[in-house]
Amino acid sequence: MAEPNRPLSGIRVLDLGMITAGASGSALLADLGADVMKVESGGAIDLFSTWDGRTPGIDWWNRSRFFRFTNRNKRGVGIDLKSPDGRALFLRLVEQSDVVLENFRRGVLERLKLSFADLLAVNPRIILASITSQGEHGPDRAAASYGSTLDATSGLASISGYPDGVPAISGMALNYPDQIISIFAAGVVVTAVLERRRTGKGIHLDIPQRELASFLLGERIVAGDQTRLGNGDDTAGAQDCVRSADNVWLVVRAADATALPAPLDAWAADRSAVEIIAGLAARGIRATPVADGNRLHDAVVAAGDCTAFAHDPAGDWAKGFPFQFRERTMRIARPAPCLGEHTTEVLRELLKLSDSEIAALDASGATSVLPTA
Repeated sequence: MAEPNRPLSGIRVLDLGMITAGASGSALLADLGADVMKVESGGAIDLFSTWDGRTPGIDWWNRSRFFRFTNRNKRGVGIDLKSPDGRALFLRLVEQSDVVLENFRRGVLERLKLSFADLLAVNPRIILASITSQGEHGPDRAAASYGSTLDATSGLASISGYPDGVPAISGMALNYPDQIISIFAAGVVVTAVLERRRTGKGIHLDIPQRELASFLLGERIVAGDQTRLGNGDDTAGAQDCVRSADNVWLVVRAADATALPAPLDAWAADRSAVEIIAGLAARGIRATPVADGNRLHDAVVAAGDCTAFAHDPAGDWAKGFPFQFRERTMRIARPAPCLGEHTTEVLRELLKLSDSEIAALDASGATSVLPTA
């Protein structure tokens, strides 16, 4: 069950989100106390489940680290939305829920006969949070989208990279538009919950990734500044990354470029990271090592001075929280579910189905949880 005494305690979310954009946003709702139910089936699993490979002979779909990071604190419910029985079952859950969150390609919900109008017909107070690529309307609404294409359409790629190089995309290792939308989407859903308390009416949220990414680049775009600066910064006398003799990258920034050793790269290459930091400090200049995952864990997480990372119930290092409460601290109370792990529990608890009814749904394939591909 959801964590009690949290800001979203008592709110129930049906999570159709996949990868980071959808699943990570709903994970934050779960962190805030909502009862989030991850709805997927053997025929339509979260693509994160495949990212660690499809090793034969094991339940590989339950082993993905990426799935685990973005689906903690949720319950797993297996429902085949393409099955008539599965669709009917999902709508019965909608009747007792507050939010449906999805980031399908536009048109998918309509083909499944699960549009906002369909959801309103069974629950006039439902909130449908649609995390879209290019928005619900317009000529690009049906376009398939990836982080790289969002980098391009939002303007991010045009100002990323080096002055004499090509535009740069954030790539799968970061996928900036996906990361930012997950946090903003959670905030928009919370706002919609408050608005519905005031009006009592259902709400369809259109949360476009392209628009958000462009909004966060607003100052550069509105100013007409499309210059790619690499590691440079026009507001500093000098700013760059240098590599030490012991292979540590450091960021160096100085108000006055003439205060730096010249040439800086060659000077740094002959010294250890510790020597570089001390040598520049003597000149009144700050140099900071570029922290990789190991350094973050050893120097920050282990010291307890970090909310961005946490440990799950098994003690494994995991993605943490973008903010924290002083009291009633958010925590990873439940590991990410296996595919359909809590199906029987949810159907008994919320829909009061009998064992024979649950068995019949399984036999019909409506609650199938074995991957078909």
